[in-house]
Amino acid sequence: MVKLIEPQSYCMGVKRAIKLLNNALKADLEKPYYLVGKLIHNDLVMEEYLNQGVIIIDEHHKADIKNISKGTLIFQAHGTDESLISDAKARGLTVVDATCPVVSLIHNKIKEYLKQGYEIIYVGKNNHSESEAVLTIDKNIHFVATIDDINKLNINNDKIYITNQTTLSTLDLKNIYDCIKNKYPYAIIDNKICLATTKRQVAVLNSDYDLVIVVGDIHSSNTKRLYELALSKTNSILISNLADIMKYDLTKYQNIGITSGASTPMSLVMNIYNYLIK
Repeated sequence: MVKLIEPQSYCMGVKRAIKLLNNALKADLEKPYYLVGKLIHNDLVMEEYLNQGVIIIDEHHKADIKNISKGTLIFQAHGTDESLISDAKARGLTVVDATCPVVSLIHNKIKEYLKQGYEIIYVGKNNHSESEAVLTIDKNIHFVATIDDINKLNINNDKIYITNQTTLSTLDLKNIYDCIKNKYPYAIIDNKICLATTKRQVAVLNSDYDLVIVVGDIHSSNTKRLYELALSKTNSILISNLADIMKYDLTKYQNIGITSGASTPMSLVMNIYNYLIK
């Protein structure tokens, strides 16, 4: 038996980002088209846009971005250093900001609490685009990736606001927040794991399969967290495409569930599902 574990397909933020890019291409805005960072973390999807002439620029290469003199800049769904967006607009470039609304909300909340004199603790993954974008808001934001990082904190302020990257593991984040509560019981904790991520993780944890196949890009944080959760419960494999599944002998498994990351196209999931049920 092979079943899809719901929910599937793109999350709201990914749908919005892809729609904005597609609309920009249809509108025939000023060329060339530049993506600042990968629009979403899925190389198969990005390859389709590269084939249409879209140019991807590493978001870390700020000098390259500031040297662009014409064209359209599309900023990734994970968020960007806002000074880059402001600078591009000031230089008269066409700008499409595809930042996920939940990520934008986090940025705005952090700014509000900073104005009120709060210390900010941000929980995320090292070197992730979403975390890096948040840390450009203010140099004094305390970044936490592990419980060890919490133990090193020394905050002498009774006003603390804590929030997090949207694609973390619910179990990992709970452990970190429990530790923070013990150290700073008066802190305001604002859990911002996105609903799509939470639903997928809960569905996997509540499932009962011999094998869970996780479909998604290996560079996608929410996909990797989904795989780690599945592996903590049962046998699991992480695949990026249909060719990957052909490398495995699945004959020993009676019940197989298929889940997918929030940036995985439904067409890819269905190709894998249809191959397995033949």
